[in-house]
Amino acid sequence: MQVSSAAALAGLAPHYLAARLAGLPLWTDAIGEWIMARTPNTYSVWLLEHLGEWAKPFAVTGGLFTLGLLCWVVAMAALSRWRAAATLGAGAAAAAAAGAIFEYSSLVGQAAFWVPALLATFWMTAPPAAHAVRPGRRRFLTLTAPGTLPLLMAGSTALVAAESFWRNREAARRAATPQPLFPFTPPPENFGGGLVRKAVTPVAEFYVMSKNAVDPTINPLEWRLRILLDGQPLRQFSYAELRSLPRLERYVTLRCISNTLKSNLMGTAYWSGILLRQIIDPRQVPADIVEVAVVGVDGHGDSYPVAYALSEHAMLAYGMNGQTLNRDHGFPIRLLVPRYFGFKNVKWIDRIELVSKPYYGTWPKMGYTKEATIHTTSYIDRVRLGDGVLRMGGVAYAGDRRVKAVQIRADQGRWVDAVCEPPLSPYTWTRWHGEIAGARGAEIVEARAQDGTGAWQAVEPTQLFPNGVKGPTVRRIA
Repeated sequence: MQVSSAAALAGLAPHYLAARLAGLPLWTDAIGEWIMARTPNTYSVWLLEHLGEWAKPFAVTGGLFTLGLLCWVVAMAALSRWRAAATLGAGAAAAAAAGAIFEYSSLVGQAAFWVPALLATFWMTAPPAAHAVRPGRRRFLTLTAPGTLPLLMAGSTALVAAESFWRNREAARRAATPQPLFPFTPPPENFGGGLVRKAVTPVAEFYVMSKNAVDPTINPLEWRLRILLDGQPLRQFSYAELRSLPRLERYVTLRCISNTLKSNLMGTAYWSGILLRQIIDPRQVPADIVEVAVVGVDGHGDSYPVAYALSEHAMLAYGMNGQTLNRDHGFPIRLLVPRYFGFKNVKWIDRIELVSKPYYGTWPKMGYTKEATIHTTSYIDRVRLGDGVLRMGGVAYAGDRRVKAVQIRADQGRWVDAVCEPPLSPYTWTRWHGEIAGARGAEIVEARAQDGTGAWQAVEPTQLFPNGVKGPTVRRIA
């Protein structure tokens, strides 16, 4: 382990330098993103809630451990009789396998790590000479001593996390500052008596999720939105050209597929932008086109049925609550498809492609459903108990199916109708509140929502993979 850890550090130092000087992708970022994408959502949500901005740097440190493990495999091979061939062969196999698994394709980045890592491994696994070890090698081997190595690895782990953290901060400083589009005043808060959240989520409070170790920072003067037909360019639009088209404003709620039955990654904003069909005429789409794929500059993408993508429901948004988008929410432009969970609402869009074969984006490649339709759900924001009356309020959401009714109950009692506020648009949550008399001593409260088709929220909980969590809304108050 001492040899493999030292070899990993020997490779990472020039690898990070090359990434800094030449803009190469980092191994630790690629591995960290792989880890984040596969971390069970109960844990990932907990990490986001408790570590905040440090959650992603924490995941990136997993790259250091993984590279150390790969170097351990190489070091074990280097102990064989044919040391040089075994080291080279094991290193090549490890590089190829890791590149395929973690989708790391930069040959220069591979070389910047593996060449020095393999040289260090070969050097440190050399059999002891009959004479004294050369001073240079003696000093290097001293770093792998049992007492020194834990301190070295702890310091390296801290440096990897700190580098990722400050690189994100640096990217944030370079990002375009949101500019006013128009004066925006949220609707008056006169519903629910303090039992429900705000009707419109402030930008600073709106949940943020992405697959990236460090999110993109885009120069709007250089950026172009490309339209392709099966890989062939059709047209491109500048940011200014998109902003010059007739503007649409609408309220839309987004809900993350990472939600458990107890988490609350959901928000509503007043979005500004255009319909996708304003730049792609449905009448000119060839008959053999089966999907519309949308891909971000970070490589994250997804696809949609042509009829839905080019309907009145799919929106390209460049504004949020009266200002242009910020970096976290997808500047310069993002997709809004309120039928689907948040991961299909692609941010930092690079291209839109009309494809004649099904397209599998980031999450469908991992086995998640392509048709990630929002499940009917409800959430209890607050509960109050006074004078024997239990009062509670919250939100319910069913995507573009809308919410027809909400009911509440305490301790498995009878269901009571809640009062529902008219939604801000067909694409938003519905706020609700209600009360139950004679509920003194209640320990558990529940809520359930009914969508516009008449179907009630699921009674039995399901796993998040592959269709997103659904199930009952239950809250313990005692």
